[in-house]
Amino acid sequence: MKHFTHLLYLILPFLTVFCGCEKEPVTDRQDTQQQVTPPPAPPAPSQDAKVLVVSFSFTGTTKSIATTLAELSGGTLYSIEPETTYGSENNTYYDQNTRAYQEQYGPASVRPAIKKTLDNAGDYDVILLGFPIWYGKAPRVIFTFLDAYPFKGKTVVPFITSGSTGISSAAAELKSAYAGITWKNGDRLNGKTREQLKSWLESSGIKVK
Repeated sequence: MKHFTHLLYLILPFLTVFCGCEKEPVTDRQDTQQQVTPPPAPPAPSQDAKVLVVSFSFTGTTKSIATTLAELSGGTLYSIEPETTYGSENNTYYDQNTRAYQEQYGPASVRPAIKKTLDNAGDYDVILLGFPIWYGKAPRVIFTFLDAYPFKGKTVVPFITSGSTGISSAAAELKSAYAGITWKNGDRLNGKTREQLKSWLESSGIKVK
């Protein structure tokens, strides 16, 4: 009996440690590891979405692309028209006397007046929004257009024409100014063939007719 008691004293600490490990809560281990869940991607437009193809064009290049996109998607074509047309003098880049320069480098609140002729704007599900890049940004008439029509909650896909500048800065400014819109990644489309424009539409989740 004495030997048994002595043996029990020897193994008792090991039993205590073993039992203590069994009781360790699993949730404590899980809580020490931060589970990072990436934000969900914006939903793709429905293949039956009603499409509006909008463009502001200064030289005609952007409007030509918009016309092709409307033909391919079966969308409604619409042109943004300023109340006062931009004259050819605005082609003189970095001339501080031109209207375009003063608007682009003026206060962010500048909103040149446009002709508001778009009917039933709220009926469209997807808006393809095209414009030339002016001084690295979207022309201010684009902001006037987005202020004028109820596109909150709609999907807007921007596209641009530019000699060399990409879309990233212009797109970031628009996303920041109109956070209620579901923005999809856009692209620079001048120089693309009809087949390339078709592929771009399909990559944006837009059904080609």
